[in-house]
Amino acid sequence: MQQRGEKGLWVLAIGISVVAGFAIAGFPGIRSQDADALPTTTVERSSSRASSSTTTPSTTTTSTTATTVIASTTSTAAAPNVVVKSPQELTVRVGNGTRTSGAAAKVSEQLAAQGYRTRTPTDAKVNDLAATTVYYRGPHQAEAEVLANAIGLSAVDVLPITDPSPIEPDGAELIVIVGTNQTG
Repeated sequence: MQQRGEKGLWVLAIGISVVAGFAIAGFPGIRSQDADALPTTTVERSSSRASSSTTTPSTTTTSTTATTVIASTTSTAAAPNVVVKSPQELTVRVGNGTRTSGAAAKVSEQLAAQGYRTRTPTDAKVNDLAATTVYYRGPHQAEAEVLANAIGLSAVDVLPITDPSPIEPDGAELIVIVGTNQTG
């Protein structure tokens, strides 16, 4: 069992270590250029007793070397494996959201040439859509982003299929609604 004096000594030693750590790390209010103006405390440990003395820089110059160990824990969660299906494994249906005749058929043919299985193109419920949008069902967001990239779009042009759907999916996992940005 430790004696009361030894416990106090340990508390003092820990306190000094903390202050030294802040001084080394540049804790606000304790700057390295002001270190010579601070009083110093020397702690000596012997087998039976400890002594402590405080001196000021005007009478004694003391050099202190302190080592501060900061333990850190880094949690790195493994990114989930996303399996992206190939175009041959996906079915796409294209809808025309413009007044340009044949716009959906043109994009559907372009996707078929890249290996996508396509359903019969159709007209969308709207015919004045400015930007082409790719919609996905279920877990096919990554595949929708790949398809969007294949026709010159970005991930911001990819959305989950809404209810009601912009067109009848006819069993397709992905839907493309062609806007005027894809017709010219």
